[in-house]
Amino acid sequence: MRKAKRAFLGTFMAAALVISGCGSKSGKNNEEPVDVSALPDAGDFSEEVALNLSGSFTRGKAKDGSYVQKRLEEQFNVKIKNTKVDTWDAEQTNLMVASGDLPDTFSFTAGGQTAQEMFDSGLTRTIPKEMLEKYAPRYMKMLEENQPGPIMNLKEGSDNEYLQLLGQYAHVDGLAWGPTLRLDWLEKLGFETPGKMKAVGPNGGRENIYFTESAYTIEELEEILKAFTFNDPDGNGKNDTYGLLPANNNLNWATSLMGAFGLGTEYNFIENDQLVRMEVSEKYKEFLKLMAKWYKMGIIDPEFTTLDEKMGWEKYKTGKIGYFIAQPSYLAMDDWARGRAPQNIVENPDSTAKILATAPEIGPDGQQGLKAYLPVVNLADSFYIGKKVTDEQLARILQMFDYINFDNDARWTVFGEVGEHSEWEGEPNKSALKVKPGLSLEEGDTGFWAYNFRTYDKERVQWINSEYTLKLKDEFYAREDVKEKMLIRPYKWDLLNQTKLKELEKRYSGQLNTIVDEFRMKAIVGEVDIDKEWDKYVDNWMKNGGKELLEELDKAPLVTDLLQGKQ
Repeated sequence: MRKAKRAFLGTFMAAALVISGCGSKSGKNNEEPVDVSALPDAGDFSEEVALNLSGSFTRGKAKDGSYVQKRLEEQFNVKIKNTKVDTWDAEQTNLMVASGDLPDTFSFTAGGQTAQEMFDSGLTRTIPKEMLEKYAPRYMKMLEENQPGPIMNLKEGSDNEYLQLLGQYAHVDGLAWGPTLRLDWLEKLGFETPGKMKAVGPNGGRENIYFTESAYTIEELEEILKAFTFNDPDGNGKNDTYGLLPANNNLNWATSLMGAFGLGTEYNFIENDQLVRMEVSEKYKEFLKLMAKWYKMGIIDPEFTTLDEKMGWEKYKTGKIGYFIAQPSYLAMDDWARGRAPQNIVENPDSTAKILATAPEIGPDGQQGLKAYLPVVNLADSFYIGKKVTDEQLARILQMFDYINFDNDARWTVFGEVGEHSEWEGEPNKSALKVKPGLSLEEGDTGFWAYNFRTYDKERVQWINSEYTLKLKDEFYAREDVKEKMLIRPYKWDLLNQTKLKELEKRYSGQLNTIVDEFRMKAIVGEVDIDKEWDKYVDNWMKNGGKELLEELDKAPLVTDLLQGKQ
């Protein structure tokens, strides 16, 4: 019955989107120009405006008359209608889209449509640049400081109408991952650490997690992983430990290992004077050959083929794995990362394990680094304005948006007032904020996060991260010289939607991902001879859409140009 319901819903959604798309195509460019001079001055809230709002964190649990709602209504003279839908639930949002009953603001997508498709389908309206300059100056300043922000998400054929608003992703700035090793095993087996190390923190398990900004080479790491596997590092007299545990559902586990070959998943670069995608590059071939070698040596846990990333965390916690990838927040043991490897092995106060986090491994050609979390600039996400929103409503929405998300005096919209609703975890203004026990963390009767967009400048990053995470990022992971040296970005990227890449990716990504995933697994476990089967694998990838993707990708701008604000 549930499957039948989903099948009906999918058919209904497809029909609804086709109908709305056909109905709006002929008139999609018929939006009347906005006379901004006829709209109220910024800060003029003399007329009450009714708004139906949602944001990035709307789960349908906001109570009417909440603390945040009342303050916003009073400050901006608005009457807010809360969205009573879980916007993280695709089935609920699809029904909302199909019915046409959308909030005035929302941050979910409809059936994977692009921003242009959302507009063409009659679901959203555009946001004039002149209105943003008048009513959202902080937002526009943020775009200018993050090139090519001002030219992203423009309506097709326009240089002054935006399809959506963007979020600043300062929380992903720098190296998102880094390798870790069991330090107690290194010490027992007589390995020297690659450089000076220090504890991440003084207590709570952090005193057993150490960091050094020095790195091992791939060759040195191989010797360490061999010893972790065969030299009984846990001292139980059994042959039951492994150096490395991959995951079967993503490549997070290999982020820095691939970086040692200059690779970032799904990124592209020039190789032998040709534009190539990582998955069919000679560098990727060499990476796979190294993993196949390690598997044959026995230093990769063969159980990885049955374990996804989360299951791998649990396996690591048993104390049988020596190497694992980690984010700075894992090392800092931030609350949200509890239970994840490698910190989960030191969470128990009785644990004798110790962890060493190092800089990314140094590859055969001296390369070192890892994939940038975002390919070009730290701008992402989508904040849409519903099609039915009037210019007067938009003027008020933009002022609220600019205040809530880009004026840090609006901290009360997510944490209330410090002392009354929340407290600093450590040193004031230099550590995370924690909502007091008994109060709603999100939505509910506090209304925290109910109308916020997912956007964080450096100060807001500090509100949600421990002082230990911030220190790790300041001292290494997000240090300017480290980013300059180690972040791997693609050669070209269709950031401005100037090609048909998204259309081609929708058409071919399923079959191409299957080809890549199957070959990777078979290559690592030795089911295929990589050298003998490589050309056949590449040819298969090309014939199943890869060739078209590369040809279209070649039309995209250079990332170096995009970073300078060039189209």
